[in-house]
Amino acid sequence: MVSGDEALLTPQVSSRRGVIWPTLGATLLLGCGVVAGRLSSGPAPIQGGSQKLIVGLDTAPDKVESGQFSWQIVPREREDCSSSKENCMATKCCNVAGYYCYEKNDTFAQCAKTCSPSASNLCRPASETLQLEPDYSTPKRSLFCFSVYTENTGSPKPSYELDLLTGQYAKKVSIFACDKYEVYGDVEVSLGGGFSTKKVTDVKGDWHFAKRKETGAWVNTGMFIQVWKAIAESNAHAGMDWVVKVDADAVFVPDRLKDRIQWMPRTTNGIMLQNCKYVDYGFFGNLEVLSPKAFSVLTDSLETCYTSLDWKVGVKGGKFGPMGEDLFAEICMSKNGVHYVEAFDVSTDGACEANRPLDQKKNKKWHSDCKVKTAAMHPFKKPKDWFECFDQTMAM
Repeated sequence: MVSGDEALLTPQVSSRRGVIWPTLGATLLLGCGVVAGRLSSGPAPIQGGSQKLIVGLDTAPDKVESGQFSWQIVPREREDCSSSKENCMATKCCNVAGYYCYEKNDTFAQCAKTCSPSASNLCRPASETLQLEPDYSTPKRSLFCFSVYTENTGSPKPSYELDLLTGQYAKKVSIFACDKYEVYGDVEVSLGGGFSTKKVTDVKGDWHFAKRKETGAWVNTGMFIQVWKAIAESNAHAGMDWVVKVDADAVFVPDRLKDRIQWMPRTTNGIMLQNCKYVDYGFFGNLEVLSPKAFSVLTDSLETCYTSLDWKVGVKGGKFGPMGEDLFAEICMSKNGVHYVEAFDVSTDGACEANRPLDQKKNKKWHSDCKVKTAAMHPFKKPKDWFECFDQTMAM
């Protein structure tokens, strides 16, 4: 069902309506498994012991529990969740990605990264029951993937996006190995073989209102709003199980993503995959994975979010500058009911501090050596580096 270590996880039928999962350390487990011809939901094991077994919750097969021991679904926006200093018994969620609301007793719960059970601490994840999509027992593997090419980056630094995309298309790798794919851009340009980018236009005049201090590049949110609209209007993702945005400089292996997410619990509200932990907002742009319901919520809410979110200033009074497209999309979807599902193992992203080695925590230019089996590795901005990384990871 899944690749790598997860392929070793064989569910055992329990006496209740759930699954018993063998632990593999800190591996992020799937939220569901197929048992006796149906889908069963149950908690992943407590991290830190490879021999422990946890019996699944007595939950109806068409539902899933939000709180688990080593993964979770967060069904509300960050502002409605709790900090580590608060009692999270009522909210059942934490305002930092990757923190869990652990019940110490029947009246008090606290947000933490991990929890060690004791006589005075239950370490039981606070949970609520969520409704799954009607076809929950069918694996979801088909991907609509897209990338965005920007000719006018605004930065004095050279951009290799076009070279990356042209090389990827020629070899039919990265997004071009997905079931459906498109590339959108601020210009129409050929990638070879009769395939060209689809041009979107600056309808609202907001593509060049501000630049990033670190890179000198234009804030990309305005352009992406037009890209999302173009996808929705053309129904480019029709019939696909997932909508996946991939940065051109992310080394991406679609089959790995399919194996990882095909049994991901998809709630009726729609889900977005969190791919970076221990940050306030964990939906990072190198690999954005949405269920079709989540994507439709995003596109249906664009105009409302455009005016209601102070995206040109940004969060925390503009401390980090205007919202980029990933943060805009995350907040917009969350405010309109889309659920977060943790999938911190889908990407090895140098932009995510939690992914960096201890001696590289503050090195924003760090990236993996590609001797990993994640679905994406980021960033590799030059074609030579990108294809060397691709060859290296494919040889694993």
